[in-house]
Amino acid sequence: MRILNARETDIRQMVTIERVRNGMEPKAEVKLWLENVDQIKDSVNKVKEDSADDRRCLIGCFPNYYFRMKLGNMVEEQIHKVNELLEQGKFSEGAVVGMLPERGKTLPTTMLMGETAKRSSRRIWHYLMDESIRTIGIFGMGGVGKTTIMIEINNRLVREDVYFDTVIWVTASREPNLPKLQNDIAKSIGLCFDSDDDGMTRASKLWNALRGPKKFLLIIDDLWEAFSHQEVGIPCQEFSNSFKLVITTRSLSVCRGMETMREVEVELLSSEEAWDLFKHKVGEEVVSSLSIEAVAKEIAKECGGLPLAIATVGRALRKEYNVRQWRIALRELQNSTIRIDGMENQVLSRLRFSYERLKDDTTRSCFLFCAVYPKDHHVNVEELIRYWIYEGLLGNLGDMETKMQQGYILVDELKNACMLESICQHGSIDEHVKMHDLIRDMAIALTGANQIYMVRARHSICKPPLHEEWHPDLERVSLMRNDLSSLDCEPRCPKLSTLLLQYNSLSKGINPSFFNHMQNLQVLDLSYTGILRLPDSFSNLENLRALLLCSCWNLHYVPTLSKLKELRVLDLSYSSIEHMPHGMEMLANLRRLDLSHCRANDFQSSFLSNYRMLENLLLIGLWQSLELGKVFVDQLTSCINLSLFEANFRTVEDFNYYTMSGHWSQVESFKFCIGYPESSMHFGRNSVALIGAHMFHREIPALLPGRIHELVLLACSGINHLPTSISFASSQLQICKLQHCDDMEWIITSGWSTFPTLESLEIEGLGKLHTFCMGIPQEGTLANLKVLHVTQCNDLKTVLSFELVQNLKSLEEIVIENCERIEEIIGDERGGEDVTQVDNAEIILPRLQKLKLSSLPRLTSICWNRVMICDSLSIIEVHKCPELTALPFFVEIRQPLIQSLKQIKGSRRWREDLTKSHPDCIGLLYSIFKVTQSSAAYDIFEPQNSAANEIFEEDDGRNIGESASSSFGPR
Repeated sequence: MRILNARETDIRQMVTIERVRNGMEPKAEVKLWLENVDQIKDSVNKVKEDSADDRRCLIGCFPNYYFRMKLGNMVEEQIHKVNELLEQGKFSEGAVVGMLPERGKTLPTTMLMGETAKRSSRRIWHYLMDESIRTIGIFGMGGVGKTTIMIEINNRLVREDVYFDTVIWVTASREPNLPKLQNDIAKSIGLCFDSDDDGMTRASKLWNALRGPKKFLLIIDDLWEAFSHQEVGIPCQEFSNSFKLVITTRSLSVCRGMETMREVEVELLSSEEAWDLFKHKVGEEVVSSLSIEAVAKEIAKECGGLPLAIATVGRALRKEYNVRQWRIALRELQNSTIRIDGMENQVLSRLRFSYERLKDDTTRSCFLFCAVYPKDHHVNVEELIRYWIYEGLLGNLGDMETKMQQGYILVDELKNACMLESICQHGSIDEHVKMHDLIRDMAIALTGANQIYMVRARHSICKPPLHEEWHPDLERVSLMRNDLSSLDCEPRCPKLSTLLLQYNSLSKGINPSFFNHMQNLQVLDLSYTGILRLPDSFSNLENLRALLLCSCWNLHYVPTLSKLKELRVLDLSYSSIEHMPHGMEMLANLRRLDLSHCRANDFQSSFLSNYRMLENLLLIGLWQSLELGKVFVDQLTSCINLSLFEANFRTVEDFNYYTMSGHWSQVESFKFCIGYPESSMHFGRNSVALIGAHMFHREIPALLPGRIHELVLLACSGINHLPTSISFASSQLQICKLQHCDDMEWIITSGWSTFPTLESLEIEGLGKLHTFCMGIPQEGTLANLKVLHVTQCNDLKTVLSFELVQNLKSLEEIVIENCERIEEIIGDERGGEDVTQVDNAEIILPRLQKLKLSSLPRLTSICWNRVMICDSLSIIEVHKCPELTALPFFVEIRQPLIQSLKQIKGSRRWREDLTKSHPDCIGLLYSIFKVTQSSAAYDIFEPQNSAANEIFEEDDGRNIGESASSSFGPR
């Protein structure tokens, strides 16, 4: 019997392996044999039970020989059957037969709408077909369409015979449950686990089943937590080429935890796509009504491009012809009081679950705080984190710099969880984020349920909330960015911790007793208001931690601060207050003091001896610059925790005294100005700015501190090149800005510093500049330069010499504008001297991505009679350069350039000039050329009935003519 059991185990295992690996099924005779084995095992067990029963006769005095004889016959019969089964179980012709494999399951889905979703689908498909990519992560906020896209791909793979033999779809549990995940995967491939298999055994069976030779695709939908591949039994990336894994999740962090090789973010729909989807759900005949169409477009806009919300609202309003119902729906969406059918269960509940899955209470509290900003507001990340710190949401231990870094990590976590979106703010170097409207609605609903938040940000209100709206349980109130001229109530809000009133006029002032019943208030922001004075009741806010009065243009009076001993942050920057508030010396817990560009003229350096906890001191542009000499430096040394120091010095002597003190080496970040800066000037971290016409007229050179990252010279006359003192202090210099230094003729001198760390060089208004480097530049000069901007240098004829450009292998961006005499960007500056071998070589700028040339009336070439190789070039922008008719990149066109070049901008006339100079490149030029209005003045003529225009004037670049494909191949 043991032999039969072993034979059965072998055959069952062989059947399982063949089913999983090769899609084969057991023969009918094998199935019958296995059934017979099960029956004989039951019979043998019955015989064993009977033999254990010691039956006797004559009241148990003698053995029952009849029973024993019968039992012996049964045993002999079972042995005969077992021998027969052993003989039958040899299966010399094989135990399995090939079956038509089931590739996977076709899942119910909806039509994929919009180019955004289709673009994501194409990208995922491309990664799936790439043999080198074995794990793919699809992420995006809840309801954005991740599952819909993957179902469409799943169904296509099941329907078409491409790449994969089997497609497995499983949906992850919201709570981690690896045994269930293993069982779901095993069930999909016909693998059975034994009841006594532990996790490791199940993982081993899955691993062996999935590692080939069949090609498997495993799609795990809606994954909330990463898990170990080995722990589940998914073949590791380095061991199997026959297996791929795709996950969908709401968190980029989960993708990273799953070690995905590629990630695809499913983005929100564009406004046009959102409108098309909304019309499809509502019905074209409904929105065609003139009275409804305008409201419908606003409703579609309020859904913020989230497909699930658009579909839900659309279904709720389908075939609704009553315009009043449409207006009610719009009002609810605008006011975050959504009662539309399906929105709670299908949309907000999903978003709420994302909130609940955030890491901890700190993360959830910081997320909810984001709702105090107006709808669709671009939130400055540094400002947001400072609010968190001021409120104590990041804890009360540790210094501000550490908490700032902690805050940036937390913002990244919220972005990775798709609870915040990164925003590119045009013209700003600061990081900004945005909260999706429906996520904000969810957050406000959570806080409003307990009446702990009152948010009326940017509601265009002219009157403050009514007395009864100031609920005693309120913790945070945001009335920012409204039209409030006064606050004439007396709220009773003992739990209120944050009051945000910035960007209101408040020209009529605040009720004298307004702050009487806000004993817990910790953050008060009145920045950018026209308030004249703070009421005296303010002086009793003994728990206040942060008082923010930035840019209060009418402020003249702040009552005593002597009771505000918990105050940690005082911001009077850009305010009109002329005298420092009384009680400044009592602020022993002060961590941050910002007096940048404040009009106050009586700040006492003696205050500093009381600020032993001070970490940030910002004094740049203080109305009456301090005497930052010996007394000030001595007082400054008492601020032993200072990590950020910004100040401006009236004279070089004052600055040199401070530099020699070595205090700057004790702070992590500094900004220093010699001279008085304009309020609009902004400098980066560890920067020094020298401002003023007479800065270098005296014999005393400025002694620059080490660790300078940014150097600015503004309106400094009397120097014809960068001084040697600057060259010697340039070991960490990354940014250099030279502006309106009228006597400067060249930048650097051969034999001095090569500025090996400089990454950005911005030159503006150097009227006498005629060369960058005096003499032959040393090897490695400006070797790390990435950005070069030159503006208004009207004596410059050639920007870069052949010798210098050989060093610029890191250059990524060149912008040259408004230079009247420039003839070449790269050329020979030696006035006809013999040209060296270096000059005859190709000019290679391997990392150059952007080239912008504007208002250069004499520019005839970028690099005369030279071939330039710029295989990373992405954008070329040329405006108002009438003499420039050719580009050196197209002399010998290279395939890498064709692939990298995304856009060429300029006038129609310049486009025609280029096509004449480079006829072989006409297809490429027209396919990516964008005509800009800024160059319209140079379009002297417009070709009429041009065949090229008829063929190539396609905005999407699809009809680019046969010459493009024949000359360059597929792009």
